[in-house]
Amino acid sequence: MFYILISLSSNTNIFGEPVFRDPIFQYEIIAEGLSDPTGIVFVDNDILITEKEGKIRLLSAQQLAEKPVQEFNVNTKSERGLLGIESNGREIFVYVTEVTNGDLLKNRVYKFLWNGIELTNQKLLLDLPALPGPNHDGGKLVLEENSNSSNNDNLYVIIGDLNHRGILQNLDANDKPDDTGVILRINSEDGSAIDTNPFYSNPDTSKYFAYGIRNSFGITLDPVTGTLWQTENGPSEYDEINIVKPGFNSGWIQVMGPMSLTEKTVDDLQILPNSLYSDPQLSWKDPVALTDIEFINSSKLGEKYLNMLLIGDYNNGNIYVVSLDESRDNILLDESFKNLLDRVVDNDEEGDPLIFGTGFKAITDIEIGPDGYLYVLSFDEGILYKIYI
Repeated sequence: MFYILISLSSNTNIFGEPVFRDPIFQYEIIAEGLSDPTGIVFVDNDILITEKEGKIRLLSAQQLAEKPVQEFNVNTKSERGLLGIESNGREIFVYVTEVTNGDLLKNRVYKFLWNGIELTNQKLLLDLPALPGPNHDGGKLVLEENSNSSNNDNLYVIIGDLNHRGILQNLDANDKPDDTGVILRINSEDGSAIDTNPFYSNPDTSKYFAYGIRNSFGITLDPVTGTLWQTENGPSEYDEINIVKPGFNSGWIQVMGPMSLTEKTVDDLQILPNSLYSDPQLSWKDPVALTDIEFINSSKLGEKYLNMLLIGDYNNGNIYVVSLDESRDNILLDESFKNLLDRVVDNDEEGDPLIFGTGFKAITDIEIGPDGYLYVLSFDEGILYKIYI
């Protein structure tokens, strides 16, 4: 157990122990020795942890089981692998770059049932492309309660562009949609399209909720409004935090960062029926490799942090925190963030006030547990942290 009273700068202690801006926070390591961990979910009183090489590990009473509860035949080149996991307690959903039929690669979403010991009843929900790649595979998943059904939740799935260049990347208008650079929204029972999806009327796009996405390692739902939020990774400029309304076109490859800082206009985008473009809520001019994103839907970390938004990064091991305005449609940047009124982090000094904590080394997942506390997964260290007060 550790209690931190050190002030921060954006480069503070990147390769040391975690430090927090607010001295109320403590942390402990509840799992270590993980191999390139990419995600966690909570089941009963236990935790399932995914490792990029294809294993799902069980953490029970802070003891990491040696034998995986599930193992996939994966390709791990670049950003491929076992990339995402989500659960509603009994059902488990995973996103994996799987080797099939010899050498064929597919990004697949599977559903399992958890019986407390093992994963059973494997069902394929989505069979997505993995080529050309090998990067921009996305992989994050999030469940949304379906108000029209007492049985099945909706599942959001994000996949990057896989280095494809077509209509979904705002280029060739004659190209057929091919499930790259999109957020899909499907029935968690059978993988079918949701009839309220913005592009439902076209069979080629019926499962899409958003497009024009380069790559993403984070999606989450606002616990107050149910609105989807997303992180997006830029090439040499502009990582983004986006609010994702139905039909959102993120603008890639024509635009990264605010459109006003480019020579492009909305007329340069491929505008599908019912689509809309909006600028990022916040951008980093020099990419920090934003990863997971999570709302604090608990008062266990202090009332002032309730419903605030946390964002992790890979390059610096930082966790950032922002508030939303009353409408919850915008990140709140008041006079205390006077250097960020253009919503672009141009340097470390401008980004420093956003830092909640640092020193986690390549964050891949941020979750609020059923106990109301914060859990942070470090890819480079192979460590799962618990943060509390």
